[in-house]
Amino acid sequence: MACTCRAIFEGFLCLLLIPRCLSQECTLSGYLDKGIANSPLLKDISNQILSNQYDSLIARATALPQVDFNVSMMYAPTINGWGYSEVITNGQNLNGTVSVNQAIFNKKTREGNLEKYGLRTGSLSTTRLINANELKKAITAQYLVVYTAQEEHNYQGELLSTMKKEAVILKNWTEKGIYKQTDYLSFQVEMMSLQRNIRDLELSFRKELWNLDMICMIADTSVCTFTFPEIRDSLASSPEHSLYFRRFQLDSLMIVNDRFLLDRRYKPSVKWSADGGLVNNEPRYLYQNFGISAGLSLSLPVYDGNQRKISYGKIRIEEESRRLYQENFRFRYLSQLKQLHAELDEIRSLQKDNEKQVAMVEDLIQEDKTLFEAGSISITDYILALKNLVEAKHASLLYKIRGQYVLNEINFLKQ
Repeated sequence: MACTCRAIFEGFLCLLLIPRCLSQECTLSGYLDKGIANSPLLKDISNQILSNQYDSLIARATALPQVDFNVSMMYAPTINGWGYSEVITNGQNLNGTVSVNQAIFNKKTREGNLEKYGLRTGSLSTTRLINANELKKAITAQYLVVYTAQEEHNYQGELLSTMKKEAVILKNWTEKGIYKQTDYLSFQVEMMSLQRNIRDLELSFRKELWNLDMICMIADTSVCTFTFPEIRDSLASSPEHSLYFRRFQLDSLMIVNDRFLLDRRYKPSVKWSADGGLVNNEPRYLYQNFGISAGLSLSLPVYDGNQRKISYGKIRIEEESRRLYQENFRFRYLSQLKQLHAELDEIRSLQKDNEKQVAMVEDLIQEDKTLFEAGSISITDYILALKNLVEAKHASLLYKIRGQYVLNEINFLKQ
C-alpha cells in the first residue's frame, strides 16, 4: 500500500514536471489582444462614441428646414345668448396648414455646435485609449507574475531532477560506507522539502493564471508555456506627446468652444417661415379660405441679468483648474520618468553582476559534483552549493522581471 501511494505521489510530481514545450505557447500580445477585445468598459466607450456621432447627425438635421403639419378644430356654441363672445372666438374655427421654418445667417453657430460634438468624440476616443492603456498595464503586470511563478517552478523542478540523479549515487556511496546513513537521510529530507515547494509553486502558478484569465475575461482553462515578455522602451519622451497630455489639450479646446458658443447666443438670430393650407371659421366659405403666408422673425437679446458676464467667470475658473492640472501632470510625468529610468539602469547593472555570480556558481557546482561523485565532499556542502545555484538563478530571474515591470511603468506614462 505504501509503495502504491509513493508511486501515485511520484506520478503526480512527474505530471508537474512534464516539459512545457509539449504544450502550446502563450504570449503577452495574445493576452493583450483578448483583454482589449473582451473589455466591457472599452465596448461601452465605443458605444458612447457612436452615440455622440448620432447626436452630431441630429444637430446637422436641425439646421435643415423643419416641416410640420398642423390641424385644429374648435366650436364654441352660443345657447340662448349664453356662450363665448363671437367677437373673440368667431364661434368656430378650422385650421389645417403645412408650415416650414429655418434659422438663417447662423453658419458660425452651426459650425461651433458641430465642433463641440467633434471635440466630445475626441475626448471619448482619448478616454478609451487611456482605459485601454491602463488595462494593458494591468494585464502586463499580471502576465509577469504568472511568468515568474512558472520559471520558479521550472528552476525547482530542474534542481529536483538533479537531486534525484545524485540520490542514486549517494545511496551507492552510503552502502559502501563512504557517506553516513545520516547524510543520505539528510539528502532525502532536502528532496522532500523541495517536492513540497514545487507543489506550492504549482498552486501559486494556477492561482495567478486564474487572476490573469479573469482580467482578460478568458474562460479557457488549458495550461500553456508562457514566453518571456519582451517589453521595449517606447519612443515618446516629452509630456506633450503623451496620451494623458492630450486630455488637457482637448479640455482647452472645449473651453474655447464653450466661450465661442456663449458669444453666439448674444448675436441676432433670424428665421424665415412659411405655411400653406386652410384657415376658416365659416364652413360655407370653406373653399375660399385656402391660402399661403411667409415671413421673417428677428430675435436680439437685450438684457438677461448679466448671465454672460457670470458665464465668463465660470469659464475662467475652468481654464485655471485645467492649467493647474496640466502643470502638475507635466511635473509628475518628468519626475516619474527620470526616477524610473534611473531605477531601470540600476536593475540592469545588478542583473549583470548577478549573471557573473550565476556563472561562478555553475562552475563551482560542476567541481562539487565531481567531488560528490568521488565521495570527497560533505553532503551539507553539496546541498548548500545546489541551493546557492537556485538562489542565484532566482535572483537573476527577479532582476529580469523587475526590469520588465519598470519598462511597463515607463511605457504606461509614454503612451
